[in-house]
Amino acid sequence: MTPGTHSRRRFLKSSAAVGGAGALTAIAGCTGDDGRELTYFSWGAYIDDSWIGPFEEDTGITVNTETYESNADAINQIETSPEGTYDVWTPSAPGADFERAYRNELLDPIEPDNVPGWDEHVFDEMKLDEFWFDDELYAVPMTFGFDGAIYNHDEVGDLGDTISYDLLWDEEYDGELTSRDDAATQVWTAAKYLGQDADEPDDLDAIQEALEDHVDLVNTYWTSSAESIQTFQEGEATLGTSWDGAYHRLVAEDEPVSLAFWEEGTIGWIDSFCIARGSENREEAEEFIDYMISEVPREWFEGPQYIVLSDAVDYTDEELETYQLEMALENTEFPAYNDDDTIQAYDEIWTDVTA
Repeated sequence: MTPGTHSRRRFLKSSAAVGGAGALTAIAGCTGDDGRELTYFSWGAYIDDSWIGPFEEDTGITVNTETYESNADAINQIETSPEGTYDVWTPSAPGADFERAYRNELLDPIEPDNVPGWDEHVFDEMKLDEFWFDDELYAVPMTFGFDGAIYNHDEVGDLGDTISYDLLWDEEYDGELTSRDDAATQVWTAAKYLGQDADEPDDLDAIQEALEDHVDLVNTYWTSSAESIQTFQEGEATLGTSWDGAYHRLVAEDEPVSLAFWEEGTIGWIDSFCIARGSENREEAEEFIDYMISEVPREWFEGPQYIVLSDAVDYTDEELETYQLEMALENTEFPAYNDDDTIQAYDEIWTDVTA
């Protein structure tokens, strides 16, 4: 199987171009008639009966679910659990966490022939080379998003489509900032703010000092879209980092917010379907992945409101304009791989800063 071509400069031109871990639960509440089941390990926003229910009804496969709040938490959970505990999970891929999972042998390959939607529905532009290792496919993309800037334009005015990380250290916004509670993201952001290479920062002491200044100005931290949304709804912040899906849901509820990219660099991510190491339900897992990108992408898109990378969504021209896909791809970066020692160092910095 030949890997896809990685292109970040062209995406879609028109609608005609696109057609903390929770308790383990079962959406349907019982195992399918023929005993087929799988365990789906994902972000809470990606677990919903709107798309899991139809899969169970159509296939007879029971989907057990468990949630996590960060890629790091998911990796640690899979690493410390017996092989075969999980079947499908959705790390951010490509990028640091996906490559870490591969190097730590937490992934099993996906057979593209068993996932027809890979050829039939996934946008060609998003069949990235980085999803492949040694000519085997390890990820099927589902949703694209980025860690942008959200601000209340009624409170702070129009800041434009791109703003600087300097604002996250600006005392003018003391007590009005919100930020993600994630060590790797915080170190990456501080490195960009200081002008360091965010993938290979050369002065962690300076980064820690900068983060100590930053946290003094922050009012609230979030780990999920729901928490970020609540922060703006309740007026606890007027400016900060957030996922673009949170922005779109705030707009849908008539909140006075705007979305911007960070001019020094914005973290982009593609939450992708992967098969966890040692899965004992590979046939069911691949059937689940195919169904999600072929049969229920519209429901996915209308739920978390991140762009779903399948033409089965059947986007309108208005939706394509609203989500500005080409602009988003041109203004985002996928953070590079960090080994376990680097992750531990980042965690120690963030723990010290927030203590």
